[in-house]
Amino acid sequence: MSATASMIECPECGASFEASGLEAGEIIVCPECGVELEILTVNPVTVGLAPEEGEDWGE
Repeated sequence: MSATASMIECPECGASFEASGLEAGEIIVCPECGVELEILTVNPVTVGLAPEEGEDWGE
């Protein structure tokens, strides 16, 4: 594990996985359940479910 790698726990399915080079606001995908997660903070790393982007339907 490199110095910049962090363990992340998916809030949706509970899976733990490793990621590195993370930045706040970045969207990552859980390798287990496929849900999109947003990096909320990087020190320590906290994640939350990414906000869903709604369709603008040409507006």
